[in-house]
Amino acid sequence: MGNYKRINSRVVKEHVWWVERDAIGIALYDASKDQKDRFTSVTAVHEITLFYIKKGLHFENLGSTASDIKTEESDLPTQFHQYIVDKAIQYGYEQKPETLKVAMYYDNKFERGIKEGKSFANRGRISGMRTVKQHSY
Repeated sequence: MGNYKRINSRVVKEHVWWVERDAIGIALYDASKDQKDRFTSVTAVHEITLFYIKKGLHFENLGSTASDIKTEESDLPTQFHQYIVDKAIQYGYEQKPETLKVAMYYDNKFERGIKEGKSFANRGRISGMRTVKQHSY
């Protein structure tokens, strides 16, 4: 019981980080201070390297004129556009019970495209899952 009290009363100061509203926050956390004063700004400058997965942006001009729509480009690489078409064709064939087998065919093509896309996303990068460990500065 004596060790527990000693560990519980020690002062812990550490750098913490979080992601909120498309930004990264970094602060010094001090558990010994009052609730409102526990987080303080970092005073030194540190270089940070981020590895992330980018999500494609939605089209902005779909409700605009036809000329605006023609100039807008997808973030999705062109080699995967056919798989989106395959998914749309699948939805069309699912409307009638007699064409469900054809819908399954296009669903399989789309799923193969998903696997190929995931493989493409990891190509030439860090392979496999990695654990990110927090380090003090």
